[in-house]
Amino acid sequence: MKRALLGITGAALLFAAPLANAAQQNDLVVNGQVIQDLVGCVQVADNPDELSVENNTDRVVNVYLDAQCQGDAVAVLQPGESRSITGSAVAAV
Repeated sequence: MKRALLGITGAALLFAAPLANAAQQNDLVVNGQVIQDLVGCVQVADNPDELSVENNTDRVVNVYLDAQCQGDAVAVLQPGESRSITGSAVAAV
């Protein structure tokens, strides 16, 4: 019984790891939420809030306080850069 359980657990881990990595390649991750194919302005919070942003794309990503990406960006993340920043929306440049 223990061997069967270990085999099932091991197989689940083998399949889960590649799926988790695949979800993050070329995507933007904001507070753990994966945003695929970022186009235009995407509101990620109702009001400016602390965001954990991981730019796994090949594009520059701007973070805005305004939910409609109006005004100046409060942060500019280069491809591969991660940062915690206060904001409510993101947009790829």
